[in-house]
Amino acid sequence: MLMKPSNPQTWEDPEVQSAYEEWIVNDPYQDSLGKYEILLRDHYDYEPSIDEVCESKAVQFLNNGEVCCSEKLSYTFVYNPNTRQIESCRFIMLSKYAWLGDVFATLPYGIIKKNRTGIGATTLELNSNRNSIIVVPTRALAYEKAKNSKIDDSNRYSVLYYGGKIKGFSVPTLKEYLADEDIKYKKLLVVADSLERLLSEMGEDCWKKYFIMYDEIDSYQYDSHFRPNLERAFDFFFRFPQSQRCLISATVGTFSHPLIKEEPVIEVTFAEPHNRELSIQPTDNPIISTVNKIKALYSKHPGDNILIAFNLVTRGILPIIKSLPEELQNECSVLCGTKSQPHVEEYLREVWDNKLPSKITFISCTYFVGIDFLERFHLISVCDCNYPFTLLSPAKFQQIAGRCRNHEGLISETIISNFTPNNSIEIDYAQLQNEILEDATSLVDLSKAFHKVKSTFPKMVKSYNEIYLNELIEDSAKSYMGSSATKLVRECNHELAISYFNIDSILIQVKLLHTTYTSPSTLKLELEADDCHVNLLPFEQIEESVSEEVLREISLKKTENDESLRANIIDELRERKNIEDRLVLARARRNDATNAVGVFLEHFIELQKYIPFEELIDVLIEHDTPLSFKHLRNATIFWALHPEHPIKLAWKSSFKIGDKYTGRQLVEKTNSIWSGVLGQKVLSHNAALRIAQEYFVELTRTSARLNKNSKPERVYEIISLNPKGLPVKPVESIEKTVNIQRYIKL
Repeated sequence: MLMKPSNPQTWEDPEVQSAYEEWIVNDPYQDSLGKYEILLRDHYDYEPSIDEVCESKAVQFLNNGEVCCSEKLSYTFVYNPNTRQIESCRFIMLSKYAWLGDVFATLPYGIIKKNRTGIGATTLELNSNRNSIIVVPTRALAYEKAKNSKIDDSNRYSVLYYGGKIKGFSVPTLKEYLADEDIKYKKLLVVADSLERLLSEMGEDCWKKYFIMYDEIDSYQYDSHFRPNLERAFDFFFRFPQSQRCLISATVGTFSHPLIKEEPVIEVTFAEPHNRELSIQPTDNPIISTVNKIKALYSKHPGDNILIAFNLVTRGILPIIKSLPEELQNECSVLCGTKSQPHVEEYLREVWDNKLPSKITFISCTYFVGIDFLERFHLISVCDCNYPFTLLSPAKFQQIAGRCRNHEGLISETIISNFTPNNSIEIDYAQLQNEILEDATSLVDLSKAFHKVKSTFPKMVKSYNEIYLNELIEDSAKSYMGSSATKLVRECNHELAISYFNIDSILIQVKLLHTTYTSPSTLKLELEADDCHVNLLPFEQIEESVSEEVLREISLKKTENDESLRANIIDELRERKNIEDRLVLARARRNDATNAVGVFLEHFIELQKYIPFEELIDVLIEHDTPLSFKHLRNATIFWALHPEHPIKLAWKSSFKIGDKYTGRQLVEKTNSIWSGVLGQKVLSHNAALRIAQEYFVELTRTSARLNKNSKPERVYEIISLNPKGLPVKPVESIEKTVNIQRYIKL
């Protein structure tokens, strides 16, 4: 169907605008089909077989992306064989080594599936004649793209990095950058976590004046379950007009998000396949196999670089390094996320001029995208089925291999992994996706329905009952077929929403566990489907393991690091004199803290409004395991109740300091609170005694006559109603009308 585009673009460049208008107004060759708009131009080719110049049509604009090359750019629509709906608009790159900038002057809108790393999509947008916001998943990626845009020896950059602080990288403020009239087209590189803050600071103009591009969109699917801000950053994507937004990645997968499914897909293909040669090394011990591989490569090729990609730092990368001979340990460096950096501090190095920082370089998932190396190297990608988050898809292997930007490519590529043959089962992934979506939808429906029912039928729901978003979100974490427990819902504009990227993450995990990594041959077939030539090596059975001495050294060092970092953060918190300021600081530090320190800060945030600061620090350090903290938290809730709260009154009337009770009597009194006032299930004898001592009373075992004429018997004497030794008075009390069923964690 030939028609004019429904949403014509306005261009700042007068020449582009003139050409665009000419095709719209005068040229009859305007092909628009559904979500795809293609403006065509005349093209002339000499045809030797008939010795004539033949006229044809070539693309001039594809979804507002201006084609800048003089050669003919053809396209085809790809249809779903079952539904006959258009899946994508596909065009072929003009040469094996072409860059997108050789074809387009500006990126098209929609989802750009580029199918190959290193073809300059981000560079094209940075060089385009329009204002752009480029959203990236990691600081490392943003830093690499922005640092080389420095203008002379000034502190000015043509591309502004906006995000968390990076050591040694100082940039102008957003206000200063936007006011710089010498920079005609503003290019803002923002970390996903900081996008909301950027848009807020820019104001309403950003929605009209900027084109927004989300780079490496597949990372949102892989990482959103442990980085919720990734999906939150995506909430702003659809606020930009469709003609001013695009998603891009070399490895675009299937999305469950219904709005993303509606975006047009522009697929880049290549006339010549970009084949990779690689080997798969199956093993029962990926860590020792990697140690052996590094030693073999270093011995055989002492002048070559080696890069190891492994998304497991303290339990993977460090044991590998520490198991190497000392002379090889000195050749090692690690590039990883901020949370893990304190544990590998002695191996941290900077990347300069796109060169590997050492002969043997390890990278975690933060550096699987964005970082480019101009040198050749041997690539070793490591997976361990004991840690499902380390498993990589064929698309991820391709992405990692793309870190090598040398035109000669990798020297060699090896995948080292164990496998899970017992997980091989038939799975209908469409059905599984529907099941997960239905579970998530039921939670959203519950949240919406509850408030309506409560207001419409006030007698049906007690006034003190409530559903809180944070509780629904936390309790929505669910595992499917061995996946990590992942939250199905999230908060969006103060309402509950389905976490589509988390659902994608679950499906990816399940496929890797139950299909890809069930056997070496299955992984081989999937890689071959991606145009790889795969050499499947014999299974390597390892008799040795990482030494106890190495594991002990790593564990002790990790504990020391965490304790030191925690002490520093406690000192910072101590300098803040009120709860609000400490809350702001704790949240800010939590984002980059190690896992252990991050948990400490989470616990601090939960309890600081009840327990005075110094006492809180002491009890948090003492109760630092999950079970111990759960008991501390629940005990704190009971302790912080208003003196006239019904549970507090029942508690004090049931237990009197100095009184003595048999075990049976103690169990009855505990259950009168637990299953009576609180409405929980009846506790067994042992469970009731444990709950009583964790939450309600401090006891001592003694012998006494409970009746004047009875024999002495073993009894419990009540020493205190404060089993955790908390201060006399809480910072803040829980009001007597509050239903604490939502506070306690069972």
